[in-house]
Amino acid sequence: MNKEKAAHTGLQVVSSGSSLWEQFLEGDRHAFARIYDIHIDHLFHYGMHFCQDKERVKDCLQDLFQDLWLTRENLSVNVRNTRYYLISSLRRRLLRTLQKDRRRMLCETDNAFEFELIRPQEDKRILEETAEEQRRLLTEALARLTRRQREAIYLRFYQDLNYAEVAGIMNMQVDSVYNIISKAISILKKTISLPLLLVFLGK
Repeated sequence: MNKEKAAHTGLQVVSSGSSLWEQFLEGDRHAFARIYDIHIDHLFHYGMHFCQDKERVKDCLQDLFQDLWLTRENLSVNVRNTRYYLISSLRRRLLRTLQKDRRRMLCETDNAFEFELIRPQEDKRILEETAEEQRRLLTEALARLTRRQREAIYLRFYQDLNYAEVAGIMNMQVDSVYNIISKAISILKKTISLPLLLVFLGK
């Protein structure tokens, strides 16, 4: 898809990612390795937020990239955002493994486990310099959010996905994602100061 067509349709194009994706589909091992290097930390970080099971996340990531390579001839060339595609694929794999694990699932829905929103290291360093009271208030505020609110905020502000992409990953309508994030921010605003909220959201 060229830039003129993308601009006309309003679609997001990441040139380097698209180029690497096309080279990967053609069997370029270096391009495949580059895609892995660019996205693996983000994927692992998301996976650990999602289920807090390191070995499960590592296994799913290994299977994900193995299947990508083996099935590359059947994959679409029209992947406009590689990270969105990979996060969506990882989420589906994690859900499948969790649904099969009867010891960890209370029912066969994605609402039976928590999504932990853990602040990245740079934010932790900033927050360590704030008063203990601010840290306590932030913890209390996060505890008031639902799992879906925490996941939506993580995808929107920490993975820098747009609302449509967040909706696609979470199997929701875009309007619902807007509402969830808006409500979550409103809850946070009632508990913590605006400067601390901006730090937390990475603004």
